[in-house]
Amino acid sequence: MKTLAALVVSGFLAATSASAETIRIATWNINNLNDKSGVALRDRAPIREDNDYILLQKYAAELGADVIALQEMGNPAALRRVFPESEWDMVFESRYKPGNDPDIFTAVVVKKGRATIVEGKDYEPLGVINPGDGRPVRRGIQVLVEADEKRFWLLGVHLKSACFAKSLTQPVSDDCKTLAMQMKPLEDWIDEKEATGLPVVIAGDFNRKFDVHGQNDHLWAEIDDADPASLDLIRTPFREASRCPTTRESDRPEPIDFIVTNKLATEAIIDQSFVELLYDETEAAELGNRLSDHCAKSIDFKF
Repeated sequence: MKTLAALVVSGFLAATSASAETIRIATWNINNLNDKSGVALRDRAPIREDNDYILLQKYAAELGADVIALQEMGNPAALRRVFPESEWDMVFESRYKPGNDPDIFTAVVVKKGRATIVEGKDYEPLGVINPGDGRPVRRGIQVLVEADEKRFWLLGVHLKSACFAKSLTQPVSDDCKTLAMQMKPLEDWIDEKEATGLPVVIAGDFNRKFDVHGQNDHLWAEIDDADPASLDLIRTPFREASRCPTTRESDRPEPIDFIVTNKLATEAIIDQSFVELLYDETEAAELGNRLSDHCAKSIDFKF
């Protein structure tokens, strides 16, 4: 496993925009983002006010990313409160239907003028049926992106939660059974896109503390099985605790948000470009998960 040196920074001094020669790819779970101020998306979800959305926009600007895998979007209108249509193209999970019960969805946004979505759609096989409630879980968002006349594949994911380190080969809980069912579809997508000969990136909330079991983690071992032999996946961050101030302290040692790359994508990574964009300590103390219980993570590439 190749280890990338990490640069972790905080507050609004965090990240400068990617240069015209690079593409910055990020992942950010924005914790039950609703489109309505003063209204929680779901039970126990944060209630945000207008100023909170303005602050999230400022953090999005500081992130300086060109392509972002997003998780826990309540609907397209919620996403647009942080990533306006005038600046961002969007692929939103088609499982969302107006008028349905409140739920959370995955999405990918691409900065206009910096990159182009050649094609983008759901990756439906990840939306397996939870045996506990009979409902489909979140799908992935797959996009073929072109930037500076170079193309790469990105899959944005938000895998099943609440099975952070337990067995996936002999799963007991419904959550673990569901996550176990997502392993093969994820591996199939990676292998299929590897065969295209393009760089491949999987970014998002994996809901899996890979570092607990390292290379022997059941999910990691499944997707990084050296079949094909050229795959050679790496994950970033690698064996590095999160410092996100709004994440529960007990969850910081083993992160669950990752950017995973195949060999071609790894070769395009700009050295020491990984950033975890930390919230300002004062704002984090005041607002907590109204910002989010996750911090955005990004890597710069030159394809």
